Amino acid sequence: MTDVPPPGNPGADRSPLDFALQWAQLPPEHLQIALAALEPELARRHNLKRLEAELQAQESQNQRSHRLFMCGLWMGLAIVLVMLGCGAYVGLNGHPWLATMFAGPSVPALATLFVLRHNDKTLTQALVRSNNAVLGALQAPPSPGNAPTGGSGGAIV
Repeated sequence: MTDVPPPGNPGADRSPLDFALQWAQLPPEHLQIALAALEPELARRHNLKRLEAELQAQESQNQRSHRLFMCGLWMGLAIVLVMLGCGAYVGLNGHPWLATMFAGPSVPALATLFVLRHNDKTLTQALVRSNNAVLGALQAPPSPGNAPTGGSGGAIV
């Protein structure tokens, strides 16, 4: 024990191994007492390092979750805007049923899926009913009352 501790806070910059090497010069009874006193300090340091590692892992997990959530928000916004734009474009070009498929219940269904990260059963059912109605209307033959007449069959002269 001839070493003089540094000025200021004694033992602040020293590791437990330095203390153990210093205490090795003491008689065995003193060494047992010193090691018994050293064990709680080692346990505290170990717990501190373990908690720091857990905190760092949790922080990186939070960052990944935030990035995933923000990507979902931006992709949902992009898909909804593209669908609305396509719906407006095909609607203005004389395809109202196709515009209904683009801008109908599929917009909130996809927005819900990307933004909230869960699939709402009622929105999915509404989307299926809407798409089935559009497909049924497209496949149905024109009714006889709406069929255009050819020639002068119905014209009065």
